[in-house]
Amino acid sequence: MRIRFALIALLIGLVAWLYASGAYGAIDLESVRGDLRNAGVWGGVLFVIAYACLQPLGVRSVLFLLSAPMVWDPVTAFLLGWAGTIGASVASFAFARFVARGWVQQRLPRGVRRLDDRLVTRGFRTVLLLRLFFYTTPTLQYALGVSRVAIGPFLIGTVLGVAPFTWLVTSFGAQLNVWLQRHPFATWPWEQYGTIIILLAIAAMTTGFVVTRKWRDKLSGRGGEQGAYGSF
Repeated sequence: MRIRFALIALLIGLVAWLYASGAYGAIDLESVRGDLRNAGVWGGVLFVIAYACLQPLGVRSVLFLLSAPMVWDPVTAFLLGWAGTIGASVASFAFARFVARGWVQQRLPRGVRRLDDRLVTRGFRTVLLLRLFFYTTPTLQYALGVSRVAIGPFLIGTVLGVAPFTWLVTSFGAQLNVWLQRHPFATWPWEQYGTIIILLAIAAMTTGFVVTRKWRDKLSGRGGEQGAYGSF
């Protein structure tokens, strides 16, 4: 939680600095895009590694999935996003199962533990459905690692289960890329609306934290004052 909060605070601080210093006018997305494309295969490898390493630390998958089609064509962006999503899932699974099983077990909600028996008897189908509905939710990532699900069903269910959402967000990112090309970042009305945009971003992130905490408390069976203010 602290790592995630630090990353989000760093992102907010960076956006605020770009706005206050006027450095946003120097941002050239086309230049960044060109550098990654010119890197060839290594650009894609770097993207997948960054995705696989940062997502388990709290960086949202959607940020990678939206940014990929701004660099590569939609098909390549989908394949890279798919590989990154699978890599992040495997990294979280391996950490929970082989490195910090006891630490993660102590922090899992009781509602998640009830899935364990189903993961043993119907591992592939259960993982597939969980991925379709919850994608790479952090609690799910680590819960699968400490569960008794076999590696085979976990991997196959993950590979197939994350594909639809990955393609959906990648497609949206491709459309967003077209819009950004018509409305470059430097032309945005930061002088008039920059402060409002930053405040809305902070409000959205705060709302996300509150909703996630309430969802976790419901799964764990906690309520009342402890559920609202307990550690996350």
